[in-house]
Order: sequence, then structure tokens, then C-alpha cells
Amino acid sequence: MSQATTGELDLEFFSKHNFSKKRCRICGSYFWTGDKSRTTCGDPPCDSYSFIGQSPTVSKYGLAEMRQKFLSFFEGTHKKIDPYPVIPRWRNDVLLVNASIYNFQPHVTSGRVKPPGNPLVMSQPSIRMNDIDLVGATGRHLTSFEMLCHDSFNYPDKEVYWKEETVEYCFNFLTDSLGIDRQLITFKEKPWTGGGNGGNAFEVFVKGLEVATLVFMDLKEDPNGPIDIDGTRYSKMSLRIVDTGYGLERLTWLSQGSPTVYHAVFPDVVDAIIRNSSVASENGDLLEVLSKTAASFEPFSETTLIKKVAEKLSTLNPDEIKRSFEFYKKVFALSDHAKTIAILLTNYAIPSNVRVGYLLRLLLRRSFFYLNTLKTDLALFDLVKMQYNLIRDILPPLDQEFATKIIDSEKKKYEDLMGTGKAAVLRLVDRKKKIDTEDLVSLYDSHGLNPEFVADVVRTNRGIEIEVPENFDTLVVSRHSQVRRENEEVESLPDLFTRPLYYDDPSIREFNALVLYSKGDTIIPNQTAFYPEGGGQPSDVGTITAAGKQFRMLKAEKRGNAILHHLDGQIPERTRIIGKVDSFVRDRHTAHHSATHLLLGTLIKVLGKHVWQTGVQKGINYSRIDITHYEKITDDTIETIEQECLKAIREGHEIKVRNLEWNRALDLYGFRLFQGGVPDGNHIRVVEIEGIDAEGCGGTHLTNTSQIGFIKIVKAEPIQEGIQRITFCAGDAALEYVQKLHRNERRIEQITVSTMENVTETVEKLYNENLSLKKEKSKLEKDQVTRAIESGIRIAGPGGEGILVNLGQYQHLLNLVTKAILSEGIEVGAVVISETGSLRVSIISRGSIAADSLARSLAEKTGGTAEGGSRFATVNIRGTDEILINDLLSKLLKQVLNA
Repeated sequence: MSQATTGELDLEFFSKHNFSKKRCRICGSYFWTGDKSRTTCGDPPCDSYSFIGQSPTVSKYGLAEMRQKFLSFFEGTHKKIDPYPVIPRWRNDVLLVNASIYNFQPHVTSGRVKPPGNPLVMSQPSIRMNDIDLVGATGRHLTSFEMLCHDSFNYPDKEVYWKEETVEYCFNFLTDSLGIDRQLITFKEKPWTGGGNGGNAFEVFVKGLEVATLVFMDLKEDPNGPIDIDGTRYSKMSLRIVDTGYGLERLTWLSQGSPTVYHAVFPDVVDAIIRNSSVASENGDLLEVLSKTAASFEPFSETTLIKKVAEKLSTLNPDEIKRSFEFYKKVFALSDHAKTIAILLTNYAIPSNVRVGYLLRLLLRRSFFYLNTLKTDLALFDLVKMQYNLIRDILPPLDQEFATKIIDSEKKKYEDLMGTGKAAVLRLVDRKKKIDTEDLVSLYDSHGLNPEFVADVVRTNRGIEIEVPENFDTLVVSRHSQVRRENEEVESLPDLFTRPLYYDDPSIREFNALVLYSKGDTIIPNQTAFYPEGGGQPSDVGTITAAGKQFRMLKAEKRGNAILHHLDGQIPERTRIIGKVDSFVRDRHTAHHSATHLLLGTLIKVLGKHVWQTGVQKGINYSRIDITHYEKITDDTIETIEQECLKAIREGHEIKVRNLEWNRALDLYGFRLFQGGVPDGNHIRVVEIEGIDAEGCGGTHLTNTSQIGFIKIVKAEPIQEGIQRITFCAGDAALEYVQKLHRNERRIEQITVSTMENVTETVEKLYNENLSLKKEKSKLEKDQVTRAIESGIRIAGPGGEGILVNLGQYQHLLNLVTKAILSEGIEVGAVVISETGSLRVSIISRGSIAADSLARSLAEKTGGTAEGGSRFATVNIRGTDEILINDLLSKLLKQVLNA
């Protein structure tokens, strides 16, 4: 898409304010400027950071002041929206909120749901870790930031504002509100794409610093579209969206003109780390040169940066520059990570080896590494709390007990890994004679070993230098930040609608319908009472009768607005049918579904607000729910949860179902609504147990908690780090489970001749007695084996030592004797076992003598049969003449050992 030829960004605003369109003499991009003499676009490396030490704003602002300055500028013209969580529970295609537009994708941007305000303004905490290796190194990169935005959504029948007004708002905020000279501002034209959409955009620069991006989103991906952007085709969409992003930290930095963004946004944290470090290598004059130089070339390289700075500062040698650079990089990265950790912990992220948990663990481990190498006695939690206090106005509350437990637990795991990590590294390098990037990533993922630690271990202990990629952590993040999408092929079906009678009246079990579509054993009726599989609730089953013939309905499946019914036979289209739902299955599923909601609400109450549902499956006899939780759930806690559930059942809470407009539902219940997944309509079906739980859900439910009866937790177990699985049963299924337990207990009482009062003590006594007898038996068997080996006939020769052992009828000792023979280093052994009317000889070899060959020789001489391999073979011999057999074996052993 050529901006020069389309002219779509040639706005009246620029003419009115005497801005000229120019082409950058360095990069060739088109830009708009009020400075007649300007020849560059303002984007580094075409321009340098000229604001450092020379702020263009009339005042200096802190984060809170700049945020309020922006929000108040739009007061009265835009609706202020509160920040969304950084973990986007309302969508399943991304792990973290990277920008404010993520709050409205895809439900609002697709036109399915109205925006919460139009136009709107907000400040949205965001996390981007794709440049994590540059954090601390360039003076400008961050893993977390606030994106200020003013957005508008233009519909065919409602125009709010578009390009002209957007640029004017931006210009007026920068000039009127911040006092920036208009000639210092450049608007660089650059197409934008992302998330299946695209559009024209301006990147806005002031004195070399990008302070905003103004996106005019009016394109959607379309393989047959007329517009090409970087090889992808797009076509126009009816909804036109103004998506702006102003960097709060960038604007704050611009106003202060400090050497780095870190000094501008969290100076107290930076100072605290420097003051407490025993390896401080400060050089304040160097910082400004480092930041300006880092922005003067692409792509970034630490080696190139050190070289360029050394050319500018002849008074410092490269080693001094590198030492100071490494020190500051660690200080700034640690400061930044503490902030991002604070944001994630207020969103109740839990460290693990997958998804968001992995990214949190990465930040924690990097932070522990920096604390160690900076040799500071600061606690990470103290830094996290300092950062939280700086931005607490736009974050949920920080649960200090939760945060402390998470950080302390991860620190212990990190220290344990460092303790065992050295041996793992040395084993690997001794085996491979080198360690490459893949090995470094593997060591980090499996052992949590920082690449610098690995390099130091190998250098110190093996004298081998390892090259650590400058973008190592970025490589790691890229492997764990992508959400896998299932590309399941779905058969094309006609656009049909099946009325869900199970919502109209959940008690309906029999209904009439007309078959609208039929193919093979699948039909789509015009209405149904069969609940289709979804939300962890299995499909109903039952029967369908057509023309006097009954078919089994095996599974119902929702596809768009249609509900497919899979049968054990075929029914033609336009046939009238009678459906009958299996009440037993439906009632069990319904009871378990309502019990799941009650249990989840109780788990949050008892365990904490960090609990989120990650998976669920309802069944007839048992159901399960997977939740986020950082430690094993104890038996005492399980009992507390069960008691709380029983209390709610006795109180008889009404279970209400309401269909609410998306934004209205969020206003009432918040983002906990998305426990069970992401709804695909413009309304959310909210199932609420008043005072206990409210979540979006499409399943079938009881009308009151009293109908559940009671809930029995069968077991709670970790299924992966940070995830606990709770298996439970409810209602009739719970009663059946308890009755089964009681029957088993009664049977144990009968077997052990005990009573209910002392059955546990009796079983424990029997168990301990049995354990004691097993130990005694094991000791006796070992003594027998020792005597058998000691009384065996030993035969020596150039080929090693052999032994002939007679076990008599103690066949059960053969395995122990075999182990004893091999453990003594004996080359070959023969063990004779007496059986009724026959003898069996086992030949055991360490490998140099073929056991099967020796067995065949013995079989030939005795008329027996041989079988086995080179290490273990057996000869079965009729007769019981052990003296003869011992004599033959002795001769054979001497023969093979002297060969």
C-alpha cells in the first residue's frame, strides 16, 4: 500500500497548520512536518535523541501526573474506561495484553459487540517480552508499560471521528497541554497490520523519540482483496476504528529529559539497587552517551554499542565502558522486571512451565540472577512492592501474602537448581564436547540455568568458551509466547438454525421436530431438547423416533446456529421426528454442572482469588475441575471446602440464569465471568449463584443449590506445576460414592474382625505386622542366597571365574542368586533347581561367554531342551541325578573358562 500514491493521509489538518509532506533522505519514508528545513522523518536512527538533557515540554511530569494530564485532556469528550487485566481472559488467542486494542479484540473490532464507550479514553497496563534482551541495554526498552489511548469506532450509521480529528487531538495534546513546539513534531506515514486487520497509520516523533502511534484500522485480511501490505491481501471493512497508542513512559521520559527511561519512571527503585550493590560501577556521564548511541544504529548489538561509545569517549577504554554498561544493564533490567512481576502478581499469575506462568518464572529467575550478580542484599519482594506503589492507582490490589509465597517458593526452587545445575552442565559438555544455543535453551527450560551461569561453569571447569547469543531470552520467550491454534477441518454445512428448547424449558424431555438437513447418520432438526456437548458438559443422549422406527441419538454437537444430531441410522430430510432425552444422564450432568459452579466459588473463597478454572469435565458418576493453585491441597483444606459447599447447599441459594449484553455483564460481574471460556455472541449467558459465583455458561443447571444434595471431593492432585485437579461427585452420584465407601469399610471390618470404631487401628496394626514379616522374610532369603553362593563350586580359568550353585527346590530365590552372581563379577554361573521328576539349569553370563551356547552343550549331553539368549539361558532335563549334572556342568564351565 503506497501512502504516496493513495493520498489517504493527505489531511486538511496539515494544510491548516502549514505542515509539509516530505520524504526522508535516509530511509525514504514519507512524513509530515511544520519545520520547513527538516529533511529526516524523526525516527531513529534517521534522527538522534536530542531531548536528553533538553526536554521540549514546559514542565517535568512523573508517571501519575502524565497519566492524569492525558486523561483530563479528553475529559468531557471521551468516556473514561478503567484498565483491563493484563491476562486477557476474554480471548483465547493471546497470552498477555500487548496494547490497549487487545481489550476490544475480537468482539468489538469484528462489530459483534459495542465498545464500552464511543469514543473512549483509557490508560492500559501492557506487557511485551519480545525484546526482553534489550531491556536495560538500550536505555529505552521495557517489558511493561502503560498505553494511553483515545479510540473511536465508526459504524456505517454512526460516524464518531476519523483521521482529521485524531491527528488534531494528538497535535493539541502535545502542543497545548505539554507545550511542545509544533516544529519539533513529525508524523511519519507507515502502514499497520495486526490480528487480521490493517490500515494507514502515523508514528509520531518528538526530538527523535516515538511518543504515539495513530492507527486508522479499516482493513481486514482477504485473500481476494485489492490492497497488498507486505504480501498479504486486504479489503475494506464496514467498521472503521481509530486505534491510538501513546506511551506513558515515553512521554514522561520526554518531559524529564533524563539519560534513560528508567531514571524517569522509577528513579527510586534504580537508586535503591545501586546503593545496595557491592559491585557498583557508576559513571553518570557515560549514561547519556550510551542511550543516545544505542538509538543511532540498527539492529542493536552490545559489541557495536561499546565500540561506538569508545570512539566518542576517548578518555575511557572499552573495558571500562563495558564494565559500566553491564552494571547499568543489570540494574535497569532488575528494576523493570520488578515492575512487570508486580503487575502479573496483581493479576494472580502463578509461575509454571507453560503460558503466562512460564513468562513470570522467566522474569523471576532473571531477577534472582541479577540480585546475585549485583551482590545486593535487597529482597525481590521489596522491589516489587516499591514498583507496585508507583502504579497502584491503575492496578488491582497486591495480595502481599500471595506475592510473598510465590516469590519465596520460586527463590528456593531457583537456588536448588543452581545447586544441582553445575553437575548437569558438566555432564552435558563432557558428552558433547561443546554447548550450543539449543543446549543453552534446553538447560534453561529443564534446569532454569541462566546462560551466563552455564558459560562461567564451563569456562572455569573445562576451559571452554561458550558463545551466548545477545538475544537468548528473546529466543526463549518466542518459544513460549505463542498460543497454539487447532486447525481442525470442519465439514461445510448449510446455514441453518436449531432452536434450543433446553433453554426455553430445561425440564423438557420429549419434543417434536422437523429434519432440515440429513447426511449419512447426521441430521439437523429445526428444534431440539438435546443439549449439545460444550463447556465441559457432555452431550445428552436418548432416542429419536421417525416413521415408527426408533434410533439411538448418540451425540449432539453445536455448529454455528445449528445443532447436529449423530444417530445409529439414517433419517431423510423433511421427516417429522419425536425426540426423547435420557433423563438419568441429563439430570446427572445438570447436578454436576451446578455443583461445579458452587465448588469453584467455594475454592476461590477458601484458597484465594488466584484460583481460576483452567479445565473442566462433567460426568455421570464423577466430575473434575482443574484450577490454578501453587501448592498441594491438604486433606484439612478439602474438608473445609466440603463444609463450605454443604453450608451453601443448606442455605438454598437461588441459581439464576440471565442473558446480558456483553458490556452490561462485565459492569455487573467483572472478568470472573470468563472462568468457563469465551462467549461467541454479543450477549453473555450468566449463571449466578448469588453471593458465591457468577460466570458465563451455556450449560444446563438446577434452580437452587439445595437441589445439589451434597458434594464429595474424591481427590485433589497436581496435574502440572501450578495446576491442581479436583475430582468430585454431587447429588445422587455423591451418595452412591459414600455408600460404596461404607460397603468397603464394612467388608474390611468383617475381614479384620474389627468394628467401625477401631477398624483404622486394626488395619494399621495388620499392615505393620505384614511389613515386619516381609522384612524378616527378605532377610531370611538373603541369608539363604549368601549360604548358597558360599557353598557353590567355584571354577577359575583364563576367561574369568565361574560358579555352580545348587538351589534345591528354592526356585523363588533364582532372581536374588542371579543378582548376587553378577554383582560379584563372576563371568559365568550355573544354577541347578530341583523340580518334580526333573532338573532345571539356569545359565547366567556377563557377556563374554555365550549362555545359550553353554546351555545347548549341556542339553546335548543330557537329552534336555535349551532356550534363551547370550546372557541368560535355561536347560530343562528329565531325571533328578544332580551328581551327574553337577559333574557335566563343572567340566563344561572349565572348558569355556580355559578356552
